[in-house]
Amino acid sequence: MKRTIAAILAADVAGYSRLIAQDEEDTLRRLADHTALYRGQVSEFGGRVFNTAGDAILAEFPSAVEALRAAIAIQRELGRRNDALPPERRLAFRMGLTIGDVVAVEGDLLGDGVNVAARLEGIAEPGGICLSASVHEAVSNKVPVQFRDIGPQRLKNIPRPVHAYRVVWPQEAAAAGSVRDRLRRSAPARRWLLVPALAVPAALALALRAGPLPWRDDPADPPGDPVVTEALPVSVIAARHLCFKDEVRLGGVVVPRREIEVRPEGEGLRVLTVAVEPLARVAAGQVLATLGRLHGPEQPPVTLRAPASGVVGRVSATPGAPVTAAGPAPFQIVAQGEFELAAEVPLSDLGRIAAGQPATVTPLGLPESRGRVRTVSASAEGASQSGRVRIQMAEAGEPRQGTFARAVVTVEERCGTAIPASAVMIGEEGRFVYRVEDGRIEPRLVTIGLSAGGDVEVRGGLERNDVVVARAGAFLREGAAIRPIRVEAGRAAD
Repeated sequence: MKRTIAAILAADVAGYSRLIAQDEEDTLRRLADHTALYRGQVSEFGGRVFNTAGDAILAEFPSAVEALRAAIAIQRELGRRNDALPPERRLAFRMGLTIGDVVAVEGDLLGDGVNVAARLEGIAEPGGICLSASVHEAVSNKVPVQFRDIGPQRLKNIPRPVHAYRVVWPQEAAAAGSVRDRLRRSAPARRWLLVPALAVPAALALALRAGPLPWRDDPADPPGDPVVTEALPVSVIAARHLCFKDEVRLGGVVVPRREIEVRPEGEGLRVLTVAVEPLARVAAGQVLATLGRLHGPEQPPVTLRAPASGVVGRVSATPGAPVTAAGPAPFQIVAQGEFELAAEVPLSDLGRIAAGQPATVTPLGLPESRGRVRTVSASAEGASQSGRVRIQMAEAGEPRQGTFARAVVTVEERCGTAIPASAVMIGEEGRFVYRVEDGRIEPRLVTIGLSAGGDVEVRGGLERNDVVVARAGAFLREGAAIRPIRVEAGRAAD
């Protein structure tokens, strides 16, 4: 899994359940239009939408400045669209923005950055943008808007308070200035009226900052009768049985396991004919070349034969060239045709590799072949902090020595309960998933082990066939009612 730092923009529709209850078709149509605008602006400012769930959208940006500019452009355009509608029918996004560490899993992003952005969105006002202090610092004096410091916020499942700011729109800043001016002008004549007049709004503001009231489904829904919410359609998947391999990946070059240099026994000889070519398979005693005398009377030719069966690795003999017992060997034989991968392994992985472990080796330009670890160096080299490993190739094909190759060594294989990696979130107490039962979700702490493709091994916290939310858990709340939509294994990240 690849880690990266990104600016994460989370958004959802304020009062979505109420709008759906009032006019489902109109709300869904306008949501599709708003989502298209959202995607277009995200792309224009260099971002990417990586997840959606119902009315919720998540996007990533390489720049916090561009992320905020995109958010402002979206909110301004949606504000213009909403101006012609009565307040109760306006479809407004709340947005949260932060910079954080995330993990990329098959196009989706998971991790603390996604969770914080989703929680900041939850405390944003309809049509507003709430951002973390890290974003505020990054965009300071780069984006022409004002900010209101709302202080450290305790966000659900986030272990530390997050210092947050709200974007102040020009009309809000002007209105705030106008109110201050009016209060300043009227203060000497009726100062005694200000305390009771401001006490109730202040208390109400504190209550709203503390979060949604227990009986409210959505902070943007109006008070009054209890709101009947429509269950959000959510993709779910059953935990299944799967086998995982703990693997070490390495690279190196193909070398003979044992090489034999073939030379003539005498001196003063020259090559008459060459009978083999590189990579040819030879049997013990097979003629490699015929040799004759360089000088003197003609004598019967001398035959140079293969001392063992194998593959011809190198041929430097050419007709007419002199050969001697002390000079370079004109032929090299790879004994029994056995090749190996000579690789260097980082110190962190050296202790996990042992002789006898199975491996696959893929030489450059050739198909994958089976192999097995033959030797492992007892210690690492001081300068490189790496050790040497030899992997015998069982089905070598026709690799050339010196060819680069990659190998995967299987350290261990375990079979057990598996779920998509996209189902796992990180909270205050560790990794957790949303388990589904009777149409509602509950968080369940899990212990994660090995990974394979888009799945992870669950070593504790879930049983086989337990149903969990497949993805987009950052937008869900504990105890929320959902309409489960089953997905097949391998399609959870589609």
